[in-house]
Amino acid sequence: MNITEVLEQKNYCFEELTEVFIELKELKNVEQNPVWHGEGDVFTHTSMVCDVLCKLNQWSSLSREKRTILFLAAMFHDIGKKLCTKTEDETIISPNHAVKGSRMFRELCYMKYSQEYEISFSMREEVVNLIRFHGLPLLYMEKEPMDHYLIKAREFTDFPLLYLLAKADLLGRICEDQEEKLAVIEYFKEYSTEMGCYNQQVSFYDDYSRFQYFQKNEGWYGDVIYDATEFTVYMMSGLPLSGKDTYIENHLSELPVISLDTIREKLKISPRDGSGEVVQTAKEQAKEYLRKGISFVWNATNITVDTRRKVSSLCQAYGSRVILIYIEVPYEELLNRNKTRERSIPIPVLNHMIRKLEVPKHTETYEVRYIVGES
Repeated sequence: MNITEVLEQKNYCFEELTEVFIELKELKNVEQNPVWHGEGDVFTHTSMVCDVLCKLNQWSSLSREKRTILFLAAMFHDIGKKLCTKTEDETIISPNHAVKGSRMFRELCYMKYSQEYEISFSMREEVVNLIRFHGLPLLYMEKEPMDHYLIKAREFTDFPLLYLLAKADLLGRICEDQEEKLAVIEYFKEYSTEMGCYNQQVSFYDDYSRFQYFQKNEGWYGDVIYDATEFTVYMMSGLPLSGKDTYIENHLSELPVISLDTIREKLKISPRDGSGEVVQTAKEQAKEYLRKGISFVWNATNITVDTRRKVSSLCQAYGSRVILIYIEVPYEELLNRNKTRERSIPIPVLNHMIRKLEVPKHTETYEVRYIVGES
């Protein structure tokens, strides 16, 4: 039974669905600031949000797929509060709960729910981004630069669904300034519509102009920026055992490859001893190719935004375009490959990397290619 059928069979009833997604029951023990959440704990709030969502006028006009994505986001939108909630100066706060919650959902989905309920990669990531940005319609005026932030968020977030999620999130709570905040959400819809990024992403002249717009955090999205890049660095990204080496062998074999694993073996450095010397050696090799304008492959896991940014910035400084290739296979496939590997990865280590995983977004580099689910 796929995820849409599960939700429909339970008639989108949050309490019944907690028997399927048992992690949600843990929200009963997570308190909230009574000033903003007079209804009580996170579980109560989430139940109210899901109930309100299905009563919104726009709900009935959504496709089955859109309902599935939106309802999953509603159920899990505050799951990050389980990790983030704390008390400071006698006030309950949950800093960064949207960011951590989005990662928690990706981890749960990848390791448990994707295969069981046929949740695709694209559906999972749509839900992840709705969770990540569920507070944006209330906070967008605080972002700097605001227009740039909205256009970037729209690149990977469905604003009409985000609008409905934010509206249900507000109506599914008890607070004194509800009407005022509802007006802010309506302003978000109106303003992003005027900008041309509510119902669709904005259009850029070409990939390079788009890339430069998101890199510089300034300018107009309609600017035409001359692409002076003459060679390419292919940056691999993906969990261990996902198939990066095989992809390189099949598609990029004509290019020199800088492999952190190969360097580690040559230097006889254990993964437990850190990666400082390994990365530095790799960067020196990369600089040799970059100075000569030679295209090459940078082969490492590169599972976090910060790691990818450092490599990308180095390559761009030499006038290279960076094409990021993200590879993912199902969790069960990783475990099976690990069993047959000569030097297997401890499962706790592999799971820790999954917890840290940040799937690349196409605003990060010149181009991002997703190779998902292939053997």
